[in-house]
Amino acid sequence: MRLRHLGILASTALVLPGLTRLTSAATLALQLQAANYNPTSGVWTDTSGNGNNATYYGTKPTLDLGTTPNGSSSVGLNLGNTNGNGFTLASPIAYASGYTVFALVDPGTTSGRRALTGGSSNNALEWDVYNGNDDFLREYLQDVSNGSATVPTGSFSELDLAVNSSASAFDFNGASDPSNGNGATFGSAITRIGNNEGGGDGFSGDIAEIDIYTGILTAPQIAAVQSQLQAEYVSPVPEPVSMGLAMIASGALLGRRRRMA
Repeated sequence: MRLRHLGILASTALVLPGLTRLTSAATLALQLQAANYNPTSGVWTDTSGNGNNATYYGTKPTLDLGTTPNGSSSVGLNLGNTNGNGFTLASPIAYASGYTVFALVDPGTTSGRRALTGGSSNNALEWDVYNGNDDFLREYLQDVSNGSATVPTGSFSELDLAVNSSASAFDFNGASDPSNGNGATFGSAITRIGNNEGGGDGFSGDIAEIDIYTGILTAPQIAAVQSQLQAEYVSPVPEPVSMGLAMIASGALLGRRRRMA
C-alpha cells in the first residue's frame, strides 16, 4: 500500500480568491490506482487506508496494461459502459467544507457529460468532463463552474479540483485553469466514481488514478501530489542497473574501503 506524502513544493496550483485553505482538516479519503483493480470481480481496492473499495455492477471495465505514458496500467470504461452504474463506493464520502480531487484520465470521448465523481441524490458533488471542457462542476440542480482548457482524447491528462462553499478552482496538467463560478454547499455525499446519481453520463475512457481528499489542500501539498502522479505515470521509468555494472561498482567500493583501512 502506497499513500501520498504531502511534501512542500513551490506552486501556485489551484489558488483562487475566496477558496479557504483547510490544511489541518484535509485528509486522504479515497485512493483508487489502476494496479489495484480486479477486472474479474469489478472491485477497485482503495489504498487510502480507509478500506472504501469501489465496486462496478454490470459489465466490468477492463484493466488495460501499458496505456499510460510510462507504461503503467489504467482502468478502461469503454463506450459500452457509458450508461452503466459506475463504481459504487462501500461508504459515502461526505465533507461540508469541501473536497480536493485529483484524476489522471484519457477520455474516449468528451461529447456530453462524462462524470468522474457523482452522488446518490441531488446536491452531491458531480465533477465532469463536459463537451470538450477539461472540467465541469455541477450539483444536479445548478451548474456551478467550469474551466476553459480543452481535454484531448487519445492521451492522458491530469485534472484537479478544489471546491468548498465559497469558491472552486481547477488545474489542467499542473497549470491553473480559471473557473467562472462560485463553489457550493454539499447536501449529500460522493457515492460513485465514473458516473452520476442518475446512472447516466458515465465516464468513457481510461482512468489511471483518482484521489479524493476531504477539505482543501494547500498549493504546496497539491503540487506534491501532482509531482507524484507525474513520477508514477508519466516520467520515464529508470533502467535497472545491470548485474555486471552492479558487481563492478561493488568491487570498486570494496577496493576503496580496503585502501582506506
